[in-house]
Amino acid sequence: MRLILCSLLFITLSCAVTKEQKSDERVSLPPPHINCPENGDCLFEVFKNSALNLSYDSTGKLYPEVTEGEKIVIKYHYKRKTIENAMDSSYSEYVYFEFDPNDKQIILKDNELQKVKMVFGRICYCKGSMGYFPVREGNLFLFTSNGNLHVRTSFKINKVPQIIDQIDENIKF
Repeated sequence: MRLILCSLLFITLSCAVTKEQKSDERVSLPPPHINCPENGDCLFEVFKNSALNLSYDSTGKLYPEVTEGEKIVIKYHYKRKTIENAMDSSYSEYVYFEFDPNDKQIILKDNELQKVKMVFGRICYCKGSMGYFPVREGNLFLFTSNGNLHVRTSFKINKVPQIIDQIDENIKF
């Protein structure tokens, strides 16, 4: 069964369309519209030779920071289109996680997601329901092969409403 799954995944990754890359260590790619709601824009970034540091500010709020390191950091950003003539209508969601470039396959569930420091962020003018939160409910499947990266995740944050609750992306980096 595992052999069949790996074979199907390999075929899927082999047929993936390659996307233009930047020459530096950071690759920014727009994901297909299946993962991005119609009322916004999405950006998928891969930071090579990086680390994901999770810090807390003076009020105790969590925030992620991408720094130099030995891992690969993934950043997914959804930005809703602003409402014309409406103040404070900006709204964004983020998903971050990191993994070792030597890991060819990662399968994690629920609290195991903290092994890759997975966090979800909701940034908006929504008093009391914004910030960054560790993801502790959901799953992550990641597979790398010859510069191809397949990320599939679904997750739930119970502390704040969310628009993005799944990502399914194939990229070449």
